[in-house]
Amino acid sequence: MTANLKRTMRPTRLRIFCSLFFIVAVVALLGPISCSRAIGQRSGESTSEDGHGNRVDLLRASGPTPSPLPCPGCWNPSTASENFDWLTPPALPPDWLATNALGPPPLWVTSDSGRPMPPADTAPNALFIDDPAVVSDKRLDGWFLDFFEDCCVRLTFRHNFNLEASDVDSNLGFDGGVLELSTDGGNTFEDILSAGGSFVMGGYNRTIATDRGSPIAGRQAWSGNSNGYITTVVNVPTIQKQGRLRWRMASDTSGGNEGWRVDSLYMTWCVGMGTPCPSPTPSPTATPTPTPPPRASCPQYTITEGAGTIVPGSTDTGNHCVWCSTLITLPFPFVLYNQAFNAVNVTSSGRLAFVCDNEPDGYRERCLPASPYNCGYDFTIFALWYEWGTLTYPEGCSTWANGCGIFTSISGTAPNRVFNIEWHVIDRKDSIQTGNFEVRLYENDPNQRFDVVYGHSQKKPFTPPVAGVQGPPEFFTQDFCNVPAPQNSSLIYQLEPCATPTPTPTPTATATPRATPRQRPIPHPRPLPP
Repeated sequence: MTANLKRTMRPTRLRIFCSLFFIVAVVALLGPISCSRAIGQRSGESTSEDGHGNRVDLLRASGPTPSPLPCPGCWNPSTASENFDWLTPPALPPDWLATNALGPPPLWVTSDSGRPMPPADTAPNALFIDDPAVVSDKRLDGWFLDFFEDCCVRLTFRHNFNLEASDVDSNLGFDGGVLELSTDGGNTFEDILSAGGSFVMGGYNRTIATDRGSPIAGRQAWSGNSNGYITTVVNVPTIQKQGRLRWRMASDTSGGNEGWRVDSLYMTWCVGMGTPCPSPTPSPTATPTPTPPPRASCPQYTITEGAGTIVPGSTDTGNHCVWCSTLITLPFPFVLYNQAFNAVNVTSSGRLAFVCDNEPDGYRERCLPASPYNCGYDFTIFALWYEWGTLTYPEGCSTWANGCGIFTSISGTAPNRVFNIEWHVIDRKDSIQTGNFEVRLYENDPNQRFDVVYGHSQKKPFTPPVAGVQGPPEFFTQDFCNVPAPQNSSLIYQLEPCATPTPTPTPTATATPRATPRQRPIPHPRPLPP
């Protein structure tokens, strides 16, 4: 698993040993998790590699059919991603098809330079199409989709557009981009909304004029200037036959602009639908005293005290700001929650975001699990989440010879290196107050280890709200929340194997409710592909 995660579709699997019944009961009876160390878990995580990142064929991706499970309903949550950085521009991924139904060249290509700026969300490449001053209809047919008996498909992507639009009517566009979906293998397409999809965030912002000859006249679309990369999240409707996604840009009879760039595609879905969990049916005469069952111990991170100290960072990542992030390349693939990553967003507010960049969001700290903001906080290490800044104010930044910022270094030798990411930060509201902490990522560690090391704070103890790690939905391990952070200490995070929980006996109950499975139809087996 050394390839770029965003390049290939790599659904990874964890066998699901734990009953969702226990998780639901805990949430219902215990309520919100307290602001101390807490551990959460998910029903499973699945990835494997199909080789090129071009086709989502869930039967092939999922490997051997898992043994039928009575619970939970989703056998294997899965992901796929693509950032085009492994390609040499202007090449597209294999099986992706660019066509101009109308208008002159160029076609859709991959690009590493030019406008609109910046040229890529993750350097060096992004998809690009121009916006000419004549009528055009430029189409890019991307991922094939096959979600037979699967569900809950969500697509996230980043895009940067500057397309001709009205200067006086903020709701009117002249040239625009749309997302379309085919449910018959790419023969016919319709708008993602018409096909039954819905935008979670970053949806269409204008309606295309009907009097200028645009091929998408009257439709909702992305138009105008996004002023850099924005995030779009869309719920993709269920596809029982082979489907395909299309990005389409259309222009009108006059005027043009810089064009449209698309990058950082990320898709999640649920592979296979099992029999839903049974609902408990208590005896009519039962008067039990309910006792919450224990939290299941599925694959999750545990925290132990360590003896490490901060290894000074020597390479400046260029992060000198407030509520911002910087994408850096890792010197080796790092595995978090059984997913391999080759790059990470380091944030001024004390987080490592491996999948989705939520900045600017440094002022919205909350206890784990953190709810989505720009996008989900899946696969995030919260080293010391607070309203920090890495600006170069002399009052606090003079604490360090190299000033404020985020700095990196490498310890050890391959294949057992450690990548050190060190923060020199000041309190955004009081630049005299400083913080110094570090995350250490381990290469090829069997327990997917990382450390969080806290140094000494200046002037007075600092009290950031949260530290811990959050993985796929429902999986998280919180170290602390809204309590003073430790100083001059080290914590070791390791992913432990799933263990079967032992229920606590129910005290003083006159009867014990039993879960009576309801009669459910047996799912039809998945047909083998040709």
